[in-house]
Amino acid sequence: MRRRGSTVLVRTLAEHDLIDEYRLVVCPLVLGTGKKLFADGFPMSKLALTSTRQLPTGVQMNIYRRSAL
Repeated sequence: MRRRGSTVLVRTLAEHDLIDEYRLVVCPLVLGTGKKLFADGFPMSKLALTSTRQLPTGVQMNIYRRSAL
């Protein structure tokens, strides 16, 4: 059985133009390979960085919102 996760959900929502904001957490650590959130064929959107916060651990929290095309 193939597991379906958040990347499939995000892609489905984006394809139906249902996402107004992305909240992405960036960790300064590489643990090998994984699934790309924005893989080839992902619907294009113009986004603007509206907020960023750096935690003492080095983790960065970014908020991107839709911007006018």
